[in-house]
Amino acid sequence: MKSTEEKTEAATPKQKKEAIQKGQVAKSQDINSALILLAGVLLLLFLGGSMIFHMKDTMGMVCKNLFYEDFDADTFVSLIMNISMKNLKGVLPILGGFMIVGLIASYSQVGLVFSRKALIPDFKRLNPISGAQKLFSKRSLVKTAMALLKLSIMGGIAFISIKNDLEPLMELLSMRTEAIFTSASGLVFGITLKISIILLILALLDFLYQRWQHSKDLMMTKNEVKQEAKQTDGDPMIKARIKNVQREMSRKRMMQAIPEADVVVTNPTHYAVALKYDAATMDAPKVIGKGVDLIALKIREVAAKHDIPIVEDRILARVLYSSIEINSDVPPKLYQAVAKVLSYVYQLRNIVANR
Repeated sequence: MKSTEEKTEAATPKQKKEAIQKGQVAKSQDINSALILLAGVLLLLFLGGSMIFHMKDTMGMVCKNLFYEDFDADTFVSLIMNISMKNLKGVLPILGGFMIVGLIASYSQVGLVFSRKALIPDFKRLNPISGAQKLFSKRSLVKTAMALLKLSIMGGIAFISIKNDLEPLMELLSMRTEAIFTSASGLVFGITLKISIILLILALLDFLYQRWQHSKDLMMTKNEVKQEAKQTDGDPMIKARIKNVQREMSRKRMMQAIPEADVVVTNPTHYAVALKYDAATMDAPKVIGKGVDLIALKIREVAAKHDIPIVEDRILARVLYSSIEINSDVPPKLYQAVAKVLSYVYQLRNIVANR
């Protein structure tokens, strides 16, 4: 059943990354078209003379070779190669310029993106029902309106330009071929330059709209954000269960170490801290177990079972519990207090041993 929850949350970084992997990016094809058209006008302005020169040179070469008496296969191949090289010299700079501008236009919008998922055929797009829905969607209406606006602007610019240059156009009838070409080229260049600049402005507006629409399409519901957080960070209930299991395992390891303690300091019932010290192997006494309430009671029970001395020192028990982690050494500032307890324990052991 499709969720009717409103999408009010901005897309998460994971959502954006998945969209890029699918090839779903905010991109305006109009920017590519407008920049390529503008580049074409400028390239023809600066390199058109060179291209025409190579074309004239090529035509001259063709006409000259038509009158060769020994026009054989080798001559034909040589002629084709020369014609191709001359044409490439005139056309390649312009085509290369088109390609570079197209790459820059695409890279400036989305950066370097390669998506294998975008190359996989999506047969859902062949569904006529969904296709009809997209045809009358808001996005399609915006595209149609933009297309009509661009056609109107191009037609209006062409009409105004031709109207203003009507008299020079009428004079073309009495000019020589070269002059006609020069005048007509200037008129076409002017019209195309104006159209390309206007199209570039509209393309920038379309790009802003595409970014806004793309962000809107990627928006998520609150439930989707929660589900993604669970997938990324893990279900809170499962994480809590794992922490409880880890805590229980740590507690079991601590209780297993209590029989090795030299003394248990208590407060007298709420706190219990087990200390161990071996002068041969340790630099300082170490806390090998601690707990409050029920855990403190369990520590005292284990200590009593294994005949470990239990010493009541309310202040020391609290300080040891709050300031020292399990399996950590006692800090120097507590050496004197701990030494008194250990000294008492050692004296007690000597008394018991001498009986």
